[in-house]
Amino acid sequence: MEQSLQRMRVRYLAPGLRRLGAFWSWWTGELLAMLPPTLQSVLSRSYQQILIDAQDDALILRRSSTNSSVQLTRIPLPVDDRSAIELPDNGEESVVLLPADKVLVRSMSLPLAAEENLREVLSFEMDRQTPFTVDQVYYDYVVTGRVSAAKKLFLDLVVAPRRIVDTLVDNLASAGLRVDTLTTRGSCGTSVLPVNLLPQSGRNNRNHTRRRVNAALATVAVLLGVLAVTLPVMQKKLVLEELERQLVDTTAQAESAIKLRRQVEGLAAGSDYLLRKKGSGMSVLTTMNDVTRVVPDHTWISRLDISATEIHLQGQSSAAATLVSLLEGVPTLTNVRFRSPLVRIPATGEERFHLSADFELEQTR
Repeated sequence: MEQSLQRMRVRYLAPGLRRLGAFWSWWTGELLAMLPPTLQSVLSRSYQQILIDAQDDALILRRSSTNSSVQLTRIPLPVDDRSAIELPDNGEESVVLLPADKVLVRSMSLPLAAEENLREVLSFEMDRQTPFTVDQVYYDYVVTGRVSAAKKLFLDLVVAPRRIVDTLVDNLASAGLRVDTLTTRGSCGTSVLPVNLLPQSGRNNRNHTRRRVNAALATVAVLLGVLAVTLPVMQKKLVLEELERQLVDTTAQAESAIKLRRQVEGLAAGSDYLLRKKGSGMSVLTTMNDVTRVVPDHTWISRLDISATEIHLQGQSSAAATLVSLLEGVPTLTNVRFRSPLVRIPATGEERFHLSADFELEQTR
């Protein structure tokens, strides 16, 4: 169970913390650049360190910040008069830099699974990767890369002989200087390697007030960031709930209005029906009057059928062929035509006819 948790920390937590640290460095740098120069100068003091270059014959003290590095003093070795040494501010972190020729940096690769117990693995590899045994050196490491596909872990192993480190720490103590971090410069000679070659028993467990303040400010910044994200969401949620309530009320009012409109439309349809029926009756009477007026005296109609769209006339006439042109003069009739051929009656000499026409009710309204 413990190994499984360790694997999860290595695989998921460690990369997340690295990304979070990089984002925090970028964010704080951007915020610092936006502040007035005076305030930038005050806040930048939190990033100051005392760099102590340990040379063979002297200790050179520099105050280093983000943008500058100023030499404070040079302390010859061995220390003869401690009272003549001007010590730096006790609140600043002191970083001791070993000369490059006193440190061995070895680039190496290991299986990715070794990261779970990397320090123990490096202790077993010490005599194979360096000319020393693990009892002869202080060591630390810097992880430089991971390749998940190849399951490889790349790192720089930093080693310093114990006798050199112990002698240097004694000289620093003689000068009244404490040591927070013991490291060296990188291969380029300017950057400081993020390692600490001090043994665990020799590291100072000081209370860093500024770090606590920074941590508190960071916590406040995170809380403010969370509030900045959640407050608009909460406000939008409240607005959405209010809009949904108004929508329910409006929907009920709309449904009531639609129901009332349907009732009005039903009443209007009933009234319109009566008007149509009345208009239809008047149109039929008008059409019958017009047909009676245009039909000649030598024609008599035995049957007249009028529907909503069509009229049929059957009867006898001495000149039935002229009826089509006569009926086309009636305003409410169109498309007058014979429905069957004319039949001559031998006894009377008249013609039996069957006519029809389209009946247009709207023209009479």
